[in-house]
This record gives sequence, structure tokens and C-alpha cells, in this order.
Amino acid sequence: MSELWPTHGRYVDKVAVITGGTSGIGLATAQRLSAEGGCVVIAGRDEGRGALALATLPTDRARFVPTDVTDRDALERLYAETVAAFGRVDVVVNSAGAIVVTPFGRLKREHWQRTLAVNLGSVIDSCQAALPHLRAAVSAGPGRRAAIVNVASLDAVGGDKGMTVYSAAKAGVVNFTRSLALELISENIRVNAVSPGAVDTPMTVATTGPERERRAFEDAIPAGRFGHPEEIAAAIAFVAADEAAFMVGANLVVDGGVTCSTGHPDLLALFGMS
Repeated sequence: MSELWPTHGRYVDKVAVITGGTSGIGLATAQRLSAEGGCVVIAGRDEGRGALALATLPTDRARFVPTDVTDRDALERLYAETVAAFGRVDVVVNSAGAIVVTPFGRLKREHWQRTLAVNLGSVIDSCQAALPHLRAAVSAGPGRRAAIVNVASLDAVGGDKGMTVYSAAKAGVVNFTRSLALELISENIRVNAVSPGAVDTPMTVATTGPERERRAFEDAIPAGRFGHPEEIAAAIAFVAADEAAFMVGANLVVDGGVTCSTGHPDLLALFGMS
């Protein structure tokens, strides 16, 4: 998918922090922003995966900081270490996520609390911890802007059986994004969300299971396949770039066409017109 990574320099002289940056969409985003000239700091809990992810990035423009995104002190350290390494923070991509698929009646309290903490609480904490540094980056010179991109989900705009709390958390991310965008746009800090559909990541593979289940997902997607992490990274790279300066508080859905449908039957086939 490297053909989707132009190197025309939208992120030269930019420093980006990506939570959940050791795999999937987060890693693809780090690679994309780096390919466009940016310095990137990837955050994740697993130091082994962090080292593997870091090996795919230019050593002089990338760092890995071990971070549990549910720990506010760890997030504060993440941004402090980013500033120590690269001088500032211009872009934040909150991509860390966790999912539990369970009938609501069997959902244990610790599971839904963890789901909310990772998918919503960490986004709020990350934005708040990053805010002083984003403000400092904007004030460093005329015309400077900063951006936050919160990775939500197709489940932010629709529900799925067995994913009640995940859907609630991701919907919370989208409306949190809108409200924060209203607060910060006057300071030249833009906040937007990107909501991926089914994307071929380790978390999705763990959720969709064996081949039969995977095919059921693909059959439900008009594009006929899962998305690639690089395709979501391309959307994030646009949304966070200065060229998207008029995009404020948006939720960009990238789902292979799933939300195009009303859910009704194929009317052309139903009435013999196909």
C-alpha cells in the first residue's frame, strides 16, 4: 500500500503523537505522517511491539514512549517526552482502542469500565494533557496551526449487537470531538474525528474470527472487502493537515459504503428491474 503514501511534505516541520501507534491504524498513521516529512512519537503499552513499530520509521524522526493511555500520569509523560525530543507537539492522533463483544446481560462491570476507559476516557485525558503543548506550538509563530484527530468507529453512528458499551464510547468520542472543536478553533487548534468501518487490523481479526465470519463481514460491505490501515491513515493525514483548515468538528466516515444504505432490500431486484 506504499503507493498511497506521497512524500510531498505536508508534515515537514510538524511533530505528531499517535496513541495506539504500535499496530493497525495507529502504526499506519505514524508511517504515513513520517513519509510526509513529520516527526512522530508512537505510544503503546507493549515495548516489544513498540520496538518493532519503531524499526519501520526513520530513527532520527521517531520515538516510542511506553504508555498506558488509561493512566493520566503516563499521558502527561508522553507529551513531556515528545517536547523534550522534538521541541513541540503539533498533531495528536488518538488511535488507541479496545473492544469487547458480549451480550449486554452477560457484560461484566470491569469489562465495560475498561471499554469506556480505553475508548473514551483516554481520548479525553490525552486531549487535555496535550492541550498546553498544542497551544505552545500555535503561539510559536504566525500562521501556525495544530490539530487533533480522534479515531472513533462506524459504531459511533450505528449500533451492533454485542457491542453496546463500545458503541456508546465511540459515539461519545464523536460528540466530545464536536464540543471540543467549538472551544478550540478560535485558538487555531482544529479537532476532528475519523470513523473507520471494518479494517484489516489485529483487533478486527480478533473480533471477526475465522474465515466464515470474515466473509460475512465482507458480504455486508458494499466495497466487498475490509479496509486497509493505510487507507484510514490517508484520511487521518488529510484531516490533520493544514490544507483541511476548514474542517472543524467533523466526523469523517471511511467504511467501504456501509452507511450508504438505508438497510432496505434491493428495490431494483425486488421489483424485477435489475
